Amino acid sequence: MMNISTRTLPEGYAQTVEIDLKKNKRLAITLNVAALVIAVPGFFLLASFAASARPELMNSSGTVSVGVLAILMGLMVILFTLHEAVHGFLFWVFTRSRPVFAMRLFYAYAGAPAWYIPVRQYAIVTVGPLVIIGAVGLLLMLTVPESWVLFIVFVVAMNTGGSAGDLLVLTRLFKLSATSLANDTGDVVSFYENP
Repeated sequence: MMNISTRTLPEGYAQTVEIDLKKNKRLAITLNVAALVIAVPGFFLLASFAASARPELMNSSGTVSVGVLAILMGLMVILFTLHEAVHGFLFWVFTRSRPVFAMRLFYAYAGAPAWYIPVRQYAIVTVGPLVIIGAVGLLLMLTVPESWVLFIVFVVAMNTGGSAGDLLVLTRLFKLSATSLANDTGDVVSFYENP
């Protein structure tokens, strides 16, 4: 069983699945719509969680100003950067090689184009931002000053929605054998199996 990342595709392995966001614009757009469909109810669920965990939040006013909108836009940029940085860090953990990063019209990415990564490790890379940012966000909701809570809720909800592509990849991983390898160039994720 393959359990370390390698720069050379082992003999006998062949590509069986490919997810190509660069060629498949429809999939990229669909994932963005799915992100919104997940993020909006996620925001309200997380806000309800925060309100039940911290009843003092129920007395806060919910006014939205231009300043608040500017903060939300800034948080989105920070979130995209942080989300991809987590992917990149996990790529580095498994390859000890510097990952690549880029921003496209419909998505941002981190990748390790020169590496074939065992699917169990790749699963960790895939869900890392969802789990790490989600866990830290939930903890922060319980501890930050009241005026910050809705910003944290927003970031966690957007990260959860923004993980739609990661969740799609994860579902594909479940269909592969434990000896399969993943190659992630950023725009394209290819899976290789040894029949």
